Amino acid sequence: RLYPTKLRLLDLVPAITSLEHDVSTADLMVRFTHENVPPGLPHDLTLALYRVVQEALKNAITHSDAREIRVHLEGRAGTLFLSIVDDGVGFDVDAALGEGLGLISMRERLDPVGGALTIKSIRGAGTRIEIVVANVGAHARETLAV
Repeated sequence: RLYPTKLRLLDLVPAITSLEHDVSTADLMVRFTHENVPPGLPHDLTLALYRVVQEALKNAITHSDAREIRVHLEGRAGTLFLSIVDDGVGFDVDAALGEGLGLISMRERLDPVGGALTIKSIRGAGTRIEIVVANVGAHARETLAV
């Protein structure tokens, strides 16, 4: 029941495109780009990445005062790269990791799918969230075998 209908009906790229349109306003532009994203990604991986994008957008809207958020998803040599970058006020990553449930939930969502999360932020210069999920093809085969 927690699996978003958009993902079930559309797949990851169209679902994030839908988020891009839902979140963009006159004061905040969300730009989503993608390259070489393999079709038919496993549901657990798709859900984890979608929820991380949702959480990152929510955090940026709530805390960053950003004017633009760029989301980029790319598949390269069996690895998925996802970046979410905003031009907001930035924050102290070390302090936030101890108290922010959103950042903790991002890590928890990525752990089961073998995703690595890096957060870089500079006060006054925005935030960059990078996710790398290696061996996407192997992960898909494991899911199909279950």
